[in-house]
Amino acid sequence: MGLWALLPFTVGALIDNALRDHPSLLKVSVSIGVWILWVLVLGSSMIRRPWGLTVMRIVVPAALPASLVANSSGNISIASLALAIAHVAAACVLALLPETGNAMVDGLSYGDERRFLLRAPGAVLLGPLPVVWALVVLGVVSGPLLIASENWVIGIVLTGVGWPVAVLGFRSLHQLTRRWVVFVPNGFVIHDYLAAREPFLLRRQDLSSLGPAAADLNTGDADLIDISQLAPGPVLQVALHGEVEVVPRGRGTSEVRVVKSVLFSPTRPGAVLREARSRNLVR
Repeated sequence: MGLWALLPFTVGALIDNALRDHPSLLKVSVSIGVWILWVLVLGSSMIRRPWGLTVMRIVVPAALPASLVANSSGNISIASLALAIAHVAAACVLALLPETGNAMVDGLSYGDERRFLLRAPGAVLLGPLPVVWALVVLGVVSGPLLIASENWVIGIVLTGVGWPVAVLGFRSLHQLTRRWVVFVPNGFVIHDYLAAREPFLLRRQDLSSLGPAAADLNTGDADLIDISQLAPGPVLQVALHGEVEVVPRGRGTSEVRVVKSVLFSPTRPGAVLREARSRNLVR
């Protein structure tokens, strides 16, 4: 991730300039924390794992408010601020791209496998996602910053409360990066722990068709299950010659459903269709 590797020359310089007149303890603490986060994101982009995608999508956007807070000191030129914000914005776009998500989760693949990330549910995107992200960021940094500013009591209390909250928030956000379609030699598997209690295999010999779902499709059909969870963007439909057992996740004990058609929503539906064609799963 080349853009992130160059961040110390823009945002790093911005933060360093903003801390020029602050106590040494605060300057050293912030510098250490920033470098740790920078290395963590850079390493995550190289290792390519779902947990690294979660780290990346939490930390990289946090650099934008960090740049704005650094500007509050008034010691920064407009040109430096504009360059830093433009740099962070470009890094955020790259971190949030569907291609980045697919590349990171595909790092778990081995042999003839290929993984594609699923879109976040619409209900999550409309409210909980940004709130949980803010709680994770604030939970991690607010307490230590107050301690470094010698506000010992409040800082220790916020650290004791904020870090457990941040851990819980990280685990919740990480669930979004563990939802994918996995192409295997015998077909493809849908892993979506938010929609189904168990992954399920759609076998090569059972596949009838795979393509965009019709706009007027009757989602109440007993032979069809919709696990797209109202995710924004195109929805794909796979139809089967036979049947597949799906255990939908819901309140209480979920019953097994036997269906002949499944709706799902990958972040790159076109790439999923191309992969299916390259494996001769569909025409």
